[in-house]
Amino acid sequence: MMAAPAASAVLADVLWCLGLGCLLGAVRDGLSLVFGNGPVRCFFWDVLAFAMAAVLVFGFSTGVSASGVARWYMTGALLAGALAWRQAIQPAVHRFVRAVLHLLIWPLRAAEQHLLRPLGRRLAAVLRRVCPRHAHKKVRKKPKNGKKQLQKPSKILYN
Repeated sequence: MMAAPAASAVLADVLWCLGLGCLLGAVRDGLSLVFGNGPVRCFFWDVLAFAMAAVLVFGFSTGVSASGVARWYMTGALLAGALAWRQAIQPAVHRFVRAVLHLLIWPLRAAEQHLLRPLGRRLAAVLRRVCPRHAHKKVRKKPKNGKKQLQKPSKILYN
């Protein structure tokens, strides 16, 4: 049996794993934003996140951890960090990104509304004047009479 690490080392490991869990949640969220979030893709992203969590826990435990061994509280802290990203940080980040995109797109929308729409209307009016689609004088065909026209009885020749 291995000796239990000191409380300060455990706390440091937990904080590291919380941060790694938030990073894992951010990467998973970024993948779903970039590539989409359909049912099959969501399953794939979840499996990939699970594999990345395993790599993070074992990589952290061998490289940075005070004990050098993967422990249960590391996995729990990683899960807590990913859930913290999902519940607390992700909505705020999405609102911020939406606001930044709105500010970046606002000048383009204003230019389109004040410059391109009137220009398009003027161009359409000029094209309507220059190349009319239909002639002004419409020629109509005479409607056909439903009755059959027979020859006059005086002109009918009998054999």
